Amino acid sequence: MQRLEKARIGWHKFEREDRPAFIRWRAREFGALLSEAREVEDRIRDAQALVYEVEMEMRRRFQDPYTAYQRVMFRRANPGAAESHEPPQRRRDGQGATRKLSDFEKEALFQEWVQKFLGTSPDKLDDHVYSSTFETFKAHMFVSGRDEPRSENEKKRPRAPEPMAAESPVGVADENGADSEGDARVKQLYRTLVRRLHPDLRADGTAQVSALWHEVQEAYAANDIAHMEILLALCDIQANELAEGTSLGQMHSVLGELQRSLRALNKMLREAEGEDAWDFARVGPNDGLRLRVERQLKTDLATRTSRLDVFTRTIAEWQRPSIAVRRMMAR
Repeated sequence: MQRLEKARIGWHKFEREDRPAFIRWRAREFGALLSEAREVEDRIRDAQALVYEVEMEMRRRFQDPYTAYQRVMFRRANPGAAESHEPPQRRRDGQGATRKLSDFEKEALFQEWVQKFLGTSPDKLDDHVYSSTFETFKAHMFVSGRDEPRSENEKKRPRAPEPMAAESPVGVADENGADSEGDARVKQLYRTLVRRLHPDLRADGTAQVSALWHEVQEAYAANDIAHMEILLALCDIQANELAEGTSLGQMHSVLGELQRSLRALNKMLREAEGEDAWDFARVGPNDGLRLRVERQLKTDLATRTSRLDVFTRTIAEWQRPSIAVRRMMAR
C-alpha cells in the first residue's frame, strides 16, 4: 500500500502539474501551428463525412459517383425537401420541363456502372446475369421506394396485427424468494461499507476513499458479493483493524488487487516518462525540446494535409459527370 501510494503521488504530479504546464508552454510557442492543425482536422472531418454519405448513396441505389454526389448535395442544401422534388431519372430542359431517361440511356449508365464498380465488361456477363443485374440496377436507381406501384392483392391484403407482449403474471414471487441468502448478504455488506466510506460520514475523505466508494456502488449494482467482501477487507486493512470475519483468503485477495493496481500504475508511469511533458514543471523547456516539439507538430500537420488532399481529390472527381452522363446531358 505504501508503494502504491508513492506511485499515485508520482502520477498525480504528472497529470496535475507537468502535463498542464507543458500544454500551456506549447500553446504559447506554437499557437499558429496548432491552430492550422485544428483547422485542417475540422476540414478532414467534414470531407470524410461527405465521402461516407456519397458512398452509402452509391451502394443504396446503384448510382454512379456524380449522381450520388448531386443527390447528397441536394439533400444537404434542402434538408426539409423530399427527394421526389429532384428525381434522379429526370432532367430539366431549357423550358424547365422534365423527361424520363430512355431505356438506351439507362442501359448505358448500367454498362458504365458494371465496368467501374464490378471491374468487368458487360459483354462477359451471360444473358441471365446481365438481365437480372440490369433489372436490379433500374429498380434501385430509377424507382424510389414510395413510387413503386403496389399490386392489387397487396393493396387489399390487411396488415397483420403486431404481436402483443406477453403479460407476465402479477404477484409471482421469485423462485428463491425476494430476500434470498445472497441478497441478504449483499445488503449487509453494503450497509457496512456505506457506514465506513460514505462521503458524508468521512470527514477525512481522500481520493483513495472516493475510489473505494465508487467501487462499492459498482459491486452492489452488479450484486458481486466476492468483490464486496474484498472491499470490506481492504477497508479493514487500511484502518489497521482487522475484523474477526476477515479471513486469510480475503487478505490474499486484497493483496492481489493491490499488486494489480501497482503494476498498472507503474506501467502508466513508464509510458509517461517517454513523453515530452514528463517532469516539465520542474525542469522547464530547453532548445532540444523546442526543436523536437516543432518537428513533431510539422510532421503531424503534413500528414493531416496529405490526408485532406486525398479526400479533396476524390470529391473533385465526383463533381465532374462521367462520359456517359455527359453524353446524356448533351442531348
